Amino acid sequence: MKPILLALILSVSAFKGYSQKNTIVGLFAGGGIATANNYDVALSGGLDYAKGLNLRTFVGAEVFYQQFSLLYDNESNSARHATGFAGEILRHSSAYVFFSPKIRYCAGRKQNAHFYINGGIGMNMGGFDSLRRWNTISTPNGFKRMDTTIDQSENISGMVLRVGMGWTQYIYIGNRWRFTFCTDFGFIPGSLTKTSDYADVSRTAYSPSKLNPTYVSIRIGIAHTKFR
Repeated sequence: MKPILLALILSVSAFKGYSQKNTIVGLFAGGGIATANNYDVALSGGLDYAKGLNLRTFVGAEVFYQQFSLLYDNESNSARHATGFAGEILRHSSAYVFFSPKIRYCAGRKQNAHFYINGGIGMNMGGFDSLRRWNTISTPNGFKRMDTTIDQSENISGMVLRVGMGWTQYIYIGNRWRFTFCTDFGFIPGSLTKTSDYADVSRTAYSPSKLNPTYVSIRIGIAHTKFR
């Protein structure tokens, strides 16, 4: 009878410990690339906070810095690197600080795999747009190429919306401390710049409708957990 009673007490204790709500505070950094028109690795980093609602569900938020680095190149006859008779090249670089509310679901017995979705507003921290347009026209003296490059940095959006999803793996490294590895997918529904968008009266047949990249980022970090 005593062994059975002891086993019952241990089982209840284990379940109670497993079902504790906990708080997670993490610090992360990494880099990503755009799925289209990518120019360079874009760095990111920030702070993550999550509060357990129950055994599997957490709510919280991220505050993070995110760069964007894009090169849009559209030319006649599918040429590249300004070798076409006409075309447009838009080079964009910017950085934003985002505040993103976040909800996550924990998978696995030890809750080490967290799947999440988030969405939030980003404020611009600087950047530049460099717009190059050219065309080749016929004149009485032969063909003449008109080629201009303009700084359009004033057109960068001051505020943008970002929607993200991904998963984070937590790896135990000590009492209450975890190493984190995250794969994040971030999408910009709007545009990072007004340059060459539909409202731009100077747009040409080679202009993009908008720059709204999807970024795939890899982040690593460290997190502290506190059980309630």
